[in-house]
Amino acid sequence: MFSLTLTLQRGARRLTLALLMAGAAAVAAAAPASNYHVEIDTSRFSGAGFLDFAFIAGNAGAPAASATLSHFSGAFGQLVTQEGDVSGALPGSLRFGTGAFYNDLFHSVTLGGKFSFDIQFGGAFLSTPGTTGTTFGVGLLDAGGGNYLGNPGGNVVQFELMPSPGVGPGSVSGAGYSDFASISAVPEAGEWLMLSAGLGLLGWRARRRQPGAVRAG
Repeated sequence: MFSLTLTLQRGARRLTLALLMAGAAAVAAAAPASNYHVEIDTSRFSGAGFLDFAFIAGNAGAPAASATLSHFSGAFGQLVTQEGDVSGALPGSLRFGTGAFYNDLFHSVTLGGKFSFDIQFGGAFLSTPGTTGTTFGVGLLDAGGGNYLGNPGGNVVQFELMPSPGVGPGSVSGAGYSDFASISAVPEAGEWLMLSAGLGLLGWRARRRQPGAVRAG
């Protein structure tokens, strides 16, 4: 009976997500990076629950996009369903593509601790002009699989991938829809190199400023 109820709830949730996420507008300022770290702190909850990872293309014509998730941490349980263009398995890495309209992984978890992962976006949307984007969202649900936790309207974390406006690359914007979910940009390898070089230059200048001897006036 529980299995049938969960199946019906999953069908209703799938339809709701598709309606909410397809063609959704970006709600946060676009960040220049395509790599992010996501953290979801479920310490205010307890017992069983579910994390729902969904990658939904907009209307027909959205440029191809991909989302690669890695470096998972948290109390993950068993895979419940995996649909569409999704490969990999937790706690390893996952890759979502836009080969289907609805690309989803629904996974059981034990609430009460922190869940985190890194996500990297790529694909043709970064360089292909267009006006139709793709949405990646993560929802947290209760033990029954039918009620969202943290955000009754849906996802606790959501990213909007918009194709190039014609001049410059496409953009990624992310937002947390709950006070226990956070997103932070992870610097690209080139940015790390520039940061290291900058810190090295600052250190060199600081050493240069240290007096080697006291000069007479």
